[in-house]
Amino acid sequence: MSVIATVAIRLKQWSVEVATTSSELAQGLSNRAPIPEYTGMLFDLGGERIVTVNAYEMLFPLSVVFIGEDLRVTEVVPVLTIGDDVTSSLACRYFLETNVGEVDDIQAGDLVAITGYTPSAGINISSMMNLMVTMMIVTMMMKMMAKTMKEIK
Repeated sequence: MSVIATVAIRLKQWSVEVATTSSELAQGLSNRAPIPEYTGMLFDLGGERIVTVNAYEMLFPLSVVFIGEDLRVTEVVPVLTIGDDVTSSLACRYFLETNVGEVDDIQAGDLVAITGYTPSAGINISSMMNLMVTMMIVTMMMKMMAKTMKEIK
């Protein structure tokens, strides 16, 4: 079951389901009847990344708002038509899907407030990879030093 939260941008507010699991992120609002005004779905990607949003199995057009980890709008797609897709041009942590026409005055840089939902810290894949590479290098150096010390004795 998805968490219900509230997303506010400027003077607008949406009651949203929050998608966090891989199945929720993949399913989204696909194959659902049109949603009531000022409702939608907030997708939490767990960390910032470039994302493609598709409306292949949508039954109604969407507006999409991409949101950074700093809770600022990074970009707005006013209309995503059924059967199309859009890729964010900047990395984002979240994106909001709403009814077309509800985000007309929202702009990049606008502050976003999310209430009723506490995001997890997420996993930063880039930092994790850097740590793993560093650990491998240190391990290799320690093995080389141990071998050299053994040869000196």
